[in-house]
Amino acid sequence: SGPFVPPPPPLKWLSPDNDRLLREADVVVLTVPGTGHASTAGLVNRTSLLLMRPHALLVPVSAGPINFGDLEAVLRDERPKQRAVIDTWPGGCWHYPNASCGPPLGPPDFPGSPVLARLPNVLPLPSLSMRDAAYWRSAADSVARNLDALANGKPLEGVVRNASDVVSVI
Repeated sequence: SGPFVPPPPPLKWLSPDNDRLLREADVVVLTVPGTGHASTAGLVNRTSLLLMRPHALLVPVSAGPINFGDLEAVLRDERPKQRAVIDTWPGGCWHYPNASCGPPLGPPDFPGSPVLARLPNVLPLPSLSMRDAAYWRSAADSVARNLDALANGKPLEGVVRNASDVVSVI
């Protein structure tokens, strides 16, 4: 029983059966609690990956539920058409409970597994979704320094230049 039993037509995929969801989904976005939650540890493992469609895309939001050894082995050896976008890694400074990166807060852990990150069916990201108080303080400081430099005709920090090496300031 539940609020959508049976589910209305637009939600026909809704199910309390995780195995069914894995078998039928083209994209699996895993948004469950991460490290420190025994109920989600190892949720993404060889069994769950092999239940997924051979061409499915996995997008986990936290590292705790992922068995990275299984993920690497399945994507490399058993399901070369299955894909993953990995923005969370098993350790390092971004990993809970540290939740901060860079000196003096700890070493980065990108990529957590260089082999996994180099697979052609994996898009590795350097924890772009992780934005903590230290990040926002640093970003605000950088913006303030650049506004000051702009107002005083000094060079800007962190400028990304295009192929023609031209910087446009609007």
